[in-house]
Amino acid sequence: MDKIEKVLAPFANALNNNKIIQTISKALMSLMPALMIGAIGSLLQQIPIPAYQNFIQSTGIYAFTQVLVNVTTNMLALYAAFAISYVFVKNEGHDGFTGGILSLIAFMIVTPMETVGEGWAAVTNLPLSWLGAKGLFTAMFVALLTGYIYSFLMRKNITIKMPDSVPPFVSKSFSGIIPGAAIALIFGIISILIQMTPFGDVHQAIYGLIGAPLSSIGGSIWAALLIYVLSGFCWFFGIHGIAVMSAVMPIWMAADMANVSAISAGGAASNIVTYNWVNAIGNIGGAGCTLGLILLCAFAAKSKRYREMGKLAIVPSCFGINEPVVFGLPCMLNATLMIPFVFLPVILIGISYILTITGILPIGNGIAAGACIPVFSGLLIGGWRVALWNIIEILITVLAYLPFFKILDKQAYLEENPSTEN
Repeated sequence: MDKIEKVLAPFANALNNNKIIQTISKALMSLMPALMIGAIGSLLQQIPIPAYQNFIQSTGIYAFTQVLVNVTTNMLALYAAFAISYVFVKNEGHDGFTGGILSLIAFMIVTPMETVGEGWAAVTNLPLSWLGAKGLFTAMFVALLTGYIYSFLMRKNITIKMPDSVPPFVSKSFSGIIPGAAIALIFGIISILIQMTPFGDVHQAIYGLIGAPLSSIGGSIWAALLIYVLSGFCWFFGIHGIAVMSAVMPIWMAADMANVSAISAGGAASNIVTYNWVNAIGNIGGAGCTLGLILLCAFAAKSKRYREMGKLAIVPSCFGINEPVVFGLPCMLNATLMIPFVFLPVILIGISYILTITGILPIGNGIAAGACIPVFSGLLIGGWRVALWNIIEILITVLAYLPFFKILDKQAYLEENPSTEN
């Protein structure tokens, strides 16, 4: 075990301390309110009851829900461009708001626009496809580069300096002019140069060279299984597994948003491995799928120790919060629980993937279930079939942990009642 810990700890710490990964993860998580609003709009559109569909179409409710989707999910890249640069610049000790605004400007500079008509009748169109999930990788690139350029110029004091008599808020507003002009010039040059290539624009170039290949690799079932194995081992050794998850979170979240957009446009979801999908079927009770273990503790434990732990942890575990279990039971460095704790989520994800590609389970709709309890989260992301599968998964977690739990419970019971040992 010491050898495994020595291998995993530096890897997890490197991811956890990586400025770029942490910036992107924190920024994307800050967009959760917008994603939830879009998810609600999409959910209201998808209820498959003819009378309900006729009602929302005739009353204008459907049009309103489409507006919710358009201004949230379909503009995800726009918000990400601001949020990522904001977090990056703020972490560097500068004005994050200015960094975010400059990132939005840079993002719009590289986004292709089409003007239809002439004179007063001319209308400039913005393609929603690049403002949504498809433009997310460009937003990341633009935001990080903008944040770096702005922070570098501010650090080198390449700014307009106002006299001390000028109010701070006025001086602060002028300080961003030179960095802003530099950023606009740099991205303008980048945009012009890429227009001379077969790609045509920055979005096409980044999506074709980086976004599509990364999505293909990171969105594969093998990537998901590997990530969950590494995450499980990290949790086992007391290292927060989110350090590993953060490496693929942007890819999985983009896949979720692509599914939401496709369904809202009247199409079908095509991405199986997404952030909300793995959460709904691979985190039954949190890391290690420990809900079954907690149910055993609460209702089948002979020892007072595990019975009390089960009663205390059952409600948080239902919402995927299982740090009390990992560190309090504990699952961490508990050799008896290592096998189910590390490999049970991997097995459930693998089975779920097979059930999905064979058509038994539907592809997830991308809706963010957040910290919803199992079954309800399944209902949100895939309807009654995924909800039913969640129930079966809970039973599987109980059976998987049962033999290992019996060993622990017996040991604890004998420690509490030494007279019964003979």
